[in-house]
Amino acid sequence: MIFASDLDQTLIYSVRSKGDTPLESMVPVELYEGRHISYMTPGAIEKLHLLKQWAHFVPVTTRTPEQYLRIFGIRERFQPAYVIVSNGGTVLHEGTPDRVWNEMIRKAVGNDCAHASEIQELFQQIAEPHWVKSSTLCDELFYSIVVERDQVPASMDEWKKQLTTLGWSYSLQGRKIYLVPERVSKGAALAYVKEKLGSTYVMAAGDSLLDESLLLVADQAIAPAHGELRRAYAAHSHIQFTQQAGAAASEELLDRFIQEAERRAVYIR
Repeated sequence: MIFASDLDQTLIYSVRSKGDTPLESMVPVELYEGRHISYMTPGAIEKLHLLKQWAHFVPVTTRTPEQYLRIFGIRERFQPAYVIVSNGGTVLHEGTPDRVWNEMIRKAVGNDCAHASEIQELFQQIAEPHWVKSSTLCDELFYSIVVERDQVPASMDEWKKQLTTLGWSYSLQGRKIYLVPERVSKGAALAYVKEKLGSTYVMAAGDSLLDESLLLVADQAIAPAHGELRRAYAAHSHIQFTQQAGAAASEELLDRFIQEAERRAVYIR
C-alpha cells in the first residue's frame, strides 16, 4: 500500500496558508535562510507516523530536489525511500535520482513537447514587469514564475490554448505560475514508483491542478477544501474533498486514510 501526498498546502503549511490554526501550536518543518517557513500540526505528524505502519509514504512535490531537501521535518522524521520532485520530472530513491526514470521522462519531453526556450519566448509576449516578478527554469524541465496574483491578466485563455498545442500546461498556485510539459506529471511518476514498490493499492492527497494526475492514479483520492482543485470542481467523480480548510485539512484527510488502511489491515513487515 502507498500513501502519496503533495506537501505544500496539503501536509505542510506556511504562515499565510495555515488558516485558523495558531502558529504557536504548530511544529516547524522547513528551514530557509536561517528561518522557519513551513509547519505541520502535531496531530498531522502523529497521524502520518500511524499511517506509515500500513503504507509506504511517498512525498510528491513540484519543488526541485534542492527545495525538497530544506523540509527537514519530512526528510529526517519520516525518511521516505522514494520521493517524487520537480512535478514528477525526477524520482529520488534513498536520496539519489533514479537514472532510469530521469532518462525516460527527459526523452519523452524532448520528443513530444516544445523546447523550454520556445515556451519562454511565448510567455515573454504577454509578460509585463508590473505583474511578473521572476521566472526560473526548474530542473531544466519547467518554469516557476513569481507574480503579483491580482495583476495577472484575466484574458489569458487564448494564450493558454496556444500553450496546450505545444504540449505544455498552466497552473496558478498562490503567487506562482507553473508552466510544465504535459509529459512531466506527478501521476506518471507515481505509477512508476508503484511498480517499483510492487504495491497494489494507492491513497493520494493533493490540493492543486498539478496534483490531479496524482489523484487520478490513486484508488482513494482526497483534496483539501482550500485548494485549486476545489475551486475548479464543485464535485468530482473520483476525488473526495475535506470539510476543513488550512492546516486542519491535513489531519482530516490523514484520518480518512488511516480508516481505510485499518480496514484493509495490510501491515508492512
